[in-house]
Amino acid sequence: MKNQVQETIEGGTFLANYHGMTLVAKADGFAEVNGNRVAIIDKSSKTLKERHRIELAFLAFVLYLRGEKFSIGIRLNDDLRITRPNINRIPSLLSKIKESFSSEIPPEPSFSYNCKNCPFHAECIDFAIKNGDITMINGVGEGRKRALKKAGFLKVDDVARSDPEVISKYTGVGLKEAERIVKQAESISTSKWFRVDEFTLPTSEAEYFFDVEKGENQIYLFGIILKEKTKSQYRYFTLNDHWKSAWNDFLDFVNVHPKAPIYHYDVFDRDVIMRFGSLARMDTEELTERLVDLYKMIIHSFILPVRFYSLKDVARTVGFDWRIKNFSGYEAMRALSVWGKNKDPDILSKIIMYNEDDCRALMRVKASLEQM
Repeated sequence: MKNQVQETIEGGTFLANYHGMTLVAKADGFAEVNGNRVAIIDKSSKTLKERHRIELAFLAFVLYLRGEKFSIGIRLNDDLRITRPNINRIPSLLSKIKESFSSEIPPEPSFSYNCKNCPFHAECIDFAIKNGDITMINGVGEGRKRALKKAGFLKVDDVARSDPEVISKYTGVGLKEAERIVKQAESISTSKWFRVDEFTLPTSEAEYFFDVEKGENQIYLFGIILKEKTKSQYRYFTLNDHWKSAWNDFLDFVNVHPKAPIYHYDVFDRDVIMRFGSLARMDTEELTERLVDLYKMIIHSFILPVRFYSLKDVARTVGFDWRIKNFSGYEAMRALSVWGKNKDPDILSKIIMYNEDDCRALMRVKASLEQM
């Protein structure tokens, strides 16, 4: 039988005391499912991953300590699933965390793609840079780090000066991958971009720079800058239940210059255009052929002094920064979800400012590529 879900309300924060620690857990929303109260965590993901299970178990553990009677759910791309988290693993994790924070010696950083949503991300990056930690090298995770340290490569500079064949021997990767690791280490040591392959940028008197924000319940904000010879203008379009008018307005805007390239970053923006094209029952091939993925171009043709090749990390290497500090794509997603429910103009203004900066970051990165 299909779950009967009552309307979701906004989330909340829960505190609980545990062995001298104050635990803080956050639910992104609450709903009633088949008569049961459910605390929900939202994730922009297609699958339930291990890190999600830990977060769900932590929320369940805090609610258990408080004596709260909630089921636990996770919403993956608008698909709500009820879970049964294993809270028995949480005490040992908390013990390790407490031990790390109590030690006078800071723990060595360990990076993954999801670090960008962690409140300690900036501190870990700063610590890793200051100490020359080799996990700053894109392509070096915990396993490769252990192998390199065992072979005597303790710092980024050690790897930057090494022979790729030696790196290949100790890490087990192919020679081409080892060469990239060495070059990545050199890029971090020198703060330089290195071009490793040819690339081609379209030639056009007009250009578009496009970025999408997505919230819950299929609400989207399209942001786009039209750059012409002497001026540029930013436009945004909100697409939700009544999306057809905004979609048509977006098409009219991008067809002011029907042959101009549309720059974006990674596949998500393309996927969203194709989705709305499918909903509108129109052929988007002519539009998608104009899309130029700067992420794909950079990852194929360049090595940069960054741990992650996100737009934020790449744009900051060329001096661009966002006007709203400590605000990420995930937080923009959450803010857009809230705006979808209450239509608060202040929230929308914040999302628009963040999105416009995304588009202007694309402009700055593209200009840097031109100089190459």
